[in-house]
Amino acid sequence: MVELTKDADKMICIIYKQYLNKIKSGMSKTASYQFKDNFYINDKDLSKWHYNDVNTALLELNRKGYIKLNIIGDFNITDQAIIYMENRFKNGFIELTDFIAKFI
Repeated sequence: MVELTKDADKMICIIYKQYLNKIKSGMSKTASYQFKDNFYINDKDLSKWHYNDVNTALLELNRKGYIKLNIIGDFNITDQAIIYMENRFKNGFIELTDFIAKFI
């Protein structure tokens, strides 16, 4: 298991939740992998973070192989991250949502 800071851990959980929501809303898995650089703006928790803190957490996730950043700031969640999250939250979306709520 890859060790993450608490901020990066919370962020990968939120990214994974957004990924699942995209699929649930009918997007393909391939399209659901993709995130824009401002993905955090509409998240009630991440939108409160300072821009530099968001970038620091994203850079950590990139170094750990959980996301793949591109030059303009957009990124894709990786298969490694999805496998990690699927194994971490075996009971699915509700367990993930409960975990994220505990950070608040």
